[in-house]
Formats: sequence, structure tokens, C-alpha cells
Amino acid sequence: MRTIITCIVIIAAVAGGYAIVDVGSDEGRVLSDQYCTSCHLKPLPEHLDKATWVAKVFPLMRRYMGMDPLPQREQLPHDLAAFFPSFPSMTEDEWYTVAQWYIDRAPVTLPEPPPIVVSGITPQFVSTAIKRDVDMPMTTLAKLDAQRGRLVIGDGMANAIHVTDLKGIAIATVQLSGPPSSVDIQPDAWYVTDMGMLLPHDSAIGKLIKVTWNGDSPTTTVILDSLRRPTHVTAIDLNGDKRKDFLVCEYGNLVGRFGWYEIDAKGKVKYHLLSPTPGAIRAVVRDVNGDKRPDIVVQMAQAREGLVAYINKGKGRYVAQELITFPPCYGSSSFVFVDVDGDGKDEIVVTTGDNGDYDNPPFKPYHGVYVFRSNGRGKYIQSQFQHLDGAYGAHIRDFDGDGNRDMLSFSYFPRFNRGDIDLVRYDSKYGNSGMTSWRVQGSDLGRWLVSDVGDVDGDGDQDVLLGNVSIGPGVIPDSIAQRWMGSRIVALYLRNTQR
Repeated sequence: MRTIITCIVIIAAVAGGYAIVDVGSDEGRVLSDQYCTSCHLKPLPEHLDKATWVAKVFPLMRRYMGMDPLPQREQLPHDLAAFFPSFPSMTEDEWYTVAQWYIDRAPVTLPEPPPIVVSGITPQFVSTAIKRDVDMPMTTLAKLDAQRGRLVIGDGMANAIHVTDLKGIAIATVQLSGPPSSVDIQPDAWYVTDMGMLLPHDSAIGKLIKVTWNGDSPTTTVILDSLRRPTHVTAIDLNGDKRKDFLVCEYGNLVGRFGWYEIDAKGKVKYHLLSPTPGAIRAVVRDVNGDKRPDIVVQMAQAREGLVAYINKGKGRYVAQELITFPPCYGSSSFVFVDVDGDGKDEIVVTTGDNGDYDNPPFKPYHGVYVFRSNGRGKYIQSQFQHLDGAYGAHIRDFDGDGNRDMLSFSYFPRFNRGDIDLVRYDSKYGNSGMTSWRVQGSDLGRWLVSDVGDVDGDGDQDVLLGNVSIGPGVIPDSIAQRWMGSRIVALYLRNTQR
């Protein structure tokens, strides 16, 4: 999981052995405005509990502010060493003034939203558990191949993509050198991002792979290498030369970037940088402002979290425009453009739920599913929110065919102290007065991190595929953790029963 990082930045802290003195609240606020906003939206004291600020965030921030020099800093590559200054970026008095301001105002515990009342198991989906002979399911990619009616499942332990039929019977395996993170399925080929290594890293060892098929036999070709932990690719002609360009999110860790690769007829590669910062997790191409030009929208999940649009000005020029911004503790995890209210205009649905920065993270009342509507002037305003601990994805469709939008959302960091674990939730008539919440059959069989939605069986309704990552950060009861790891369930296929 990612680390809450922030260029050269932020927050204040208590480190071992230092005393905190009482200081004026106004001075602490002013200093926090100065030091806590240079690389991301300013976090507020109430966003985290006191213990997390003191024991987790503050010591790390001292490193980034140069207050506690990093041992053996000189041995780091230059681009990484730059994140750990050799000299303090603020005085000790300023540091503790800001620290006191945060500690005084942070709650002992974060508020706990009331649980969602559910009506039982929904009859909308029939679940099929997809199993493989693995010790610890680590599904880093879940995709529905509607062209051929197949399930595409990325294995982060075996560094492979497994292709099965809808019953989970193996058809083919695409072997890679690292964990797969995304696939763009196109008529001529598949385009796959290979992260290089599973855990967060800054090594430029990722790849973009082209997979072509002869029946059920795959052939792989490396298109791009030396990528920094790529998490998403879109193969699309961005410059109008009738050749595929590749829009790649190089999430990285401390070091990453976002941009697109142009490959000419002779195979020469030209890179077009859009953002030099890490954290790009997924991007889409769409006309944001109605000028008939393809713009780019990317979700950033590090530092200045949120959604950024790159407005196409023609001739290869793009201008960045922030659409939505979150504080760095929100844990942005997914987004999608979809018409939520049926008025013919797309809203943006965003989930926040990444909670993997610390060993025992607090549950956050601001985790869940957000709906943002355009104000018509380039900004998006929050119109709906539904809490879901550790939310990692949400799909809004008319799943039951009644003309209303429904929502299927899922969690990777659920609470375990409320009886039923809120892992997958189905809300029929989402956002309407008649909304009903349901559990999904088989949702307790795994810990769901990745997903896809589409009509994979060709019957005209929307099916869902969920990928199980059975191990990871967070505190999980032993009995549940052992069941998830020992189940051999790598994915859960939800067949829609509407038709």
C-alpha cells in the first residue's frame, strides 16, 4: 500500500524525548497553513486520532522536513534523497507549535458512523467462487473479457494472468516477469501493465506488454520497459496519427509520473509528461469541457489526492485543471464517470478507502462512496456520500432492469466488530427514497481489492468480477485471515440474474 508522502512538506510532530509546550492556537494554525499545504490539501486535526498523529504521522513527517536526518541518506539515488532534506525546513519552535495545534484538536478516537441496515442476501446475483491451487490468493487484476466470454485474473504471486471460462475452468496463462496491474482489452491485442514487484517501490523495472492471441495461445512482446510501478494503461490514438499511443499511470512510490508514450512507424518512442509526481492510479480519456477534443482525467492517490483533468488545447498541449481534491489521509481508491441520476449527464463517483499506511490504522468516517456533480464551470460539487469502511470500488448500473440506478460497492479494510462483515454491499434504487441495502452471496469468502463490471455472458445484463487479495495491512482476526488465505479462492464471479 502506499505511504502518505508529501514532497517536502507537512505537518508537525512529536518525536521521542521532546517536550510539548503550550503555544497560541492562532500561531499554530498560521504555521500549519504555511507548511502543510505545499504538496497536498491541508489535513485537519480531526482527520486522525491523537495516537495516529503522534505515533505514526509525526515521526515520518520529521524525516520529510529534515528535522531528523535519514541515516545513510547519501547512499540513496539522487531522486529519492531529495525527499529527505539534509537541513531542517523549519525551526524546532515552529515544529512544536504546529504539533501542539494538531494534538490539542485531534480526537481521542474518530467517530463511528452507524452501520448500514441490510435486508439479507440479494437474489440479484448468483456467485461462483473461482479457485486455483495457490497458498495465498493475491489477485492484482480482475477483468471481464466480454468479447470472448472469459474471466481474466491477474496473479500477483505467480506473476501471471490466468484466463478461465465463466465456471473457472482454466483456458490459458500469460506469464509475465512481475505482477500484472491492468489490462486494456482491444480487438487486436491485450495491453498489460507489469509492476515489476508487488510491494511499493521506486525501481524503474515495470513494463508494458502486448499480448496477441492465436486461438488460446498467447504471445507476449515488451513495448515499453523501465517504467516506475505502472498501475494502469489506456491504448488510444491521442495525437491523431492513426497509431496507438499509450497513456500510462506510473504510480511509483516516492518517485513516479504520469504521461503518454508516442511510438512512431520506426519504433522510436517519445514521452509526453503530464505530471512529474507519483500516485497516478487510473486514467480515462473523455471530452470534459464539450469542445470535441479528447481530454484526460487521472486519479492521484499520493500527496495531493483527487482527480485532475488535462484539458486538450490542441497540437499536443494540455492544461491541468483540478476537478476534485482530498486531504492525503482520505485514501483515494477508484473513480468512474457515470450518470447516477438518469438526467443524461455524467457524475463522478469516487471511492476513498485505502487504509494501508500503518499496521493498525483507525477506521475513518470519511471512507466510502462519493458522488460529485458538475457545477457547469469546470468544478465538481459533492452531492452524495455513503459511508463504507475501506471502500475500494463502486459500480453504478441498473442491475435489476427497473429503470433505477443500483450500486455495488466493496471494501478491502472492513470493520470486524459489528457481526456481519461489510465486504460487498448491493444498494438497489441507489440514492432514491426506496433504496434497500443487501449483502451479496459469497462476499465473505475473500478480501476484495480489484473488480470489473460488464455483460460477460452476453445476456444483456451487468455481471461483476471481484479479485481476492487475502493478505495485506490491517488487523484481521486470525480465524478470518486463515480462512481467506486457505480458501484458494482468487476471484468471485457474480452472475446477474436479471435475464
